[in-house]
Amino acid sequence: MSHPYIKIARGGKVKVACIRCGRCCHGPNVSLTAFDVCRIARFMGLHWRDLRGRYVKAIIADMIAIPVLQSVNGICVFLEVNERPTCTVYPARPMKCRLYPFLPCSPSQVDVIYLDECCKGIGTGELAEPPWNLLEQYCSELRIHYIRLYQLVFEKGYEPLQALERLIDDAYMEVSTSP
Repeated sequence: MSHPYIKIARGGKVKVACIRCGRCCHGPNVSLTAFDVCRIARFMGLHWRDLRGRYVKAIIADMIAIPVLQSVNGICVFLEVNERPTCTVYPARPMKCRLYPFLPCSPSQVDVIYLDECCKGIGTGELAEPPWNLLEQYCSELRIHYIRLYQLVFEKGYEPLQALERLIDDAYMEVSTSP
């Protein structure tokens, strides 16, 4: 299956800058990690459980509950469209959103990244390397998220939604108690 992605190895450079068109905030569900949910909740001054339903929902796929951003008519719930599209949680936006238009190849492969050719900001801005440090942080969080979720469901016997809630509760406590 072909995809509109350009594969970039570490050391490669590309011209890309956000032109604030809001196009990336439309479309399919943006999956989140427990860490994303906690960052958004803290930014909004809410407990993470207050995000459920209104801002975040869970999709169960083969016994794994995947938290995703809510959308309204196919547009991210956090996107405000006035003169220019604006993310209302921009400082706490999910890691996937921070990385875009760059996409990880695999959580265990941090020396290669994809660039989504659909992004209208390609060809603008300064020639620069992709955000490798951000990719490494995201992949680390993603691995922790899914390893813990897998353990809760398949080793400890939690139901998928219970496991997700326990995972986010634990992450919320870790983040709240860390210096």
